[in-house]
Amino acid sequence: MHEFLTVAMGLCVFAPFAMSLLSGLLLLGRVNWMQERTFYRLCMAGLIVSLVSSVAIGIARGIGAEPAELNFGHWVIIGNYEIPALFYMDNLAQVFSLMGAALTALVARFSQTYLHKEAGFGRFFVILGVFASSTQLVAWAGALDLFFAGWEAIGLCSALFIGYFYERDEPVRSGLRAFATYRLCDAGFLISIVMIHELIGSTRISGLTAATSLSGPAVTIIAVMLMIAAFGKSAQLPFSTWLPRAMEGPTPASALFYGAVSIHVGLFLLLRISPILEAAPLARGLGVGVGLLTAIYASLVARTNTDAKGALAHATLGQIGLILAEICLGFTTFALFHLTTHALLRIWQFLRAPNTLADTHTFGHHTDKQHGILGKYFPQASRWLYAQALNRFRLDDRMDSMLAP
Repeated sequence: MHEFLTVAMGLCVFAPFAMSLLSGLLLLGRVNWMQERTFYRLCMAGLIVSLVSSVAIGIARGIGAEPAELNFGHWVIIGNYEIPALFYMDNLAQVFSLMGAALTALVARFSQTYLHKEAGFGRFFVILGVFASSTQLVAWAGALDLFFAGWEAIGLCSALFIGYFYERDEPVRSGLRAFATYRLCDAGFLISIVMIHELIGSTRISGLTAATSLSGPAVTIIAVMLMIAAFGKSAQLPFSTWLPRAMEGPTPASALFYGAVSIHVGLFLLLRISPILEAAPLARGLGVGVGLLTAIYASLVARTNTDAKGALAHATLGQIGLILAEICLGFTTFALFHLTTHALLRIWQFLRAPNTLADTHTFGHHTDKQHGILGKYFPQASRWLYAQALNRFRLDDRMDSMLAP
């Protein structure tokens, strides 16, 4: 059984990357016989192998099996500092792995038709394969160091997809904004990893329960640093400004990244480090507050957005805020169910977004009477709130002024 799980895990994590690497080498070599269907078939082969392997791991483990580690040795050893090449198999990892593999394969099939005759067709599928492997690495990582490797790769793929139409200036600027936000927030992830190594001695997922023995300030700092990383990846306030700009990418990438998988990775991190959050009530309170504020902000903006993808992005952001609050309140099982069903709903909505533009044309034409009690009794306040939501509360302008030299 151990040998079977070892092979299945290797295929699940690395098969998409292997096919992506092969496609990338052929693309760099400018092989004349390479056609769209060749890139698609190579990528889909890796995705199908990954999906089947994930299912096989779930069947081999059985429903409700106890968590187990699969050790591939060490990735890095420097003195007493080690980064284990370790995979952690539990129900949380299984759910996220299956969701990521299935939805990535779905988007790949959709993209074959949607991106037909696009100049960057092959490039899209090369990046998609890297993203698929990164998602599986995040899902199964048995240590935060390994988790961080997949986390960073997902962020890089996100920026590349946003700037997919690089011949125009705006997608490139939007990709750089997202990448800069990731880098800023990921500093919190790195700080927390170093602190965990120093205070606990290991970043193994199975050993995070040792955080309960740390002092209150230390565990609170670790939890807050990890939350900042999650806020950036899942576009929570005040790091939400990159999300509407991310809609510059192609619709399949928007569906996969900002509707289904990538936008939920920050939440998956918080579910994975739940023992640390349990020992840090102040950090949990911060998460609840940020999640609820983000949900309110995003719901107001979504109702005034005249762009289909933009409206869906903010509707997604509102639900992400609610899931964040659920996690920090301790409802982890419900939050995982909410996360999974939300991802399935949003990817369907994003993929059919081109057919729903007529629906979104009705946004922004409400009268005060349509604003409910606020519009009826406080029309001036209703108009002000509507104007602020229409401009996303000028959060982009404020962030630009803060980042300007």
